[in-house]
Amino acid sequence: MVCGWRFFATALTFFIATSIGFADEPAPHPKGGASPAVVPAAPKEAASESPIEDEMPASSGKKKAPSLLARPTYMAIVPEPGGRKTLTLGYRWPLHESASIEVRLVAGPKTEGTAVAPIYFHELLKGKLEEELFKLLDKSDQRGGLTHTFTKEKIVYKMIGQRNSLGHQAVHVQVYTEDARPDSNPAVAFLQLDTWAVNPQVLSLELPRDEFPNAGTLFVWFFRGDKVVWEESIAWPGYGK
Repeated sequence: MVCGWRFFATALTFFIATSIGFADEPAPHPKGGASPAVVPAAPKEAASESPIEDEMPASSGKKKAPSLLARPTYMAIVPEPGGRKTLTLGYRWPLHESASIEVRLVAGPKTEGTAVAPIYFHELLKGKLEEELFKLLDKSDQRGGLTHTFTKEKIVYKMIGQRNSLGHQAVHVQVYTEDARPDSNPAVAFLQLDTWAVNPQVLSLELPRDEFPNAGTLFVWFFRGDKVVWEESIAWPGYGK
């Protein structure tokens, strides 16, 4: 009987010692330290099919925008009476607070690996500049519109307030460098999107002849505040000679 208890005690001691030995050797932490518990890693979700993360240029100095499934249902270049052309797109824009759209024209067709950065104009839209925006929205001028121009870091920003083809007093911002013609590499920001809206699901953005005379590829960014929600591109036929 004594031998039986001695055998049981020996086996129990060995079991306890073995268990303590495993407890004293935790799985290594990814950063090299000890991990208090080992939790199986959750499988990674598949990346959404959105070009935003892949096409956002690293040189822009901005964080990559989150890939979102919500994108425009369509985009088209539509001729308007009087010879003007508009970029018309289907998107539920009222879902986003402080929304704006930026457009930049690049000569020629889109090529793989093309890195094009938006303007990020909304980062500047605060204080006195925001007051100027509302002044341009509150006043209409039938002689061609009112403007407010300023320069920052050798970039010229020309805010233009005038009636658009929808009959609304609207504001867009023409952007170009000091040493270049405005139509050489045109970029525009469309502000206060309700003034560019046909309805809550359709926007009609005018691209004037004097600002976008040449053909190329239009890169289009939809912003919520200073964050990019989506990016698209479309061929632009220009106005010809």
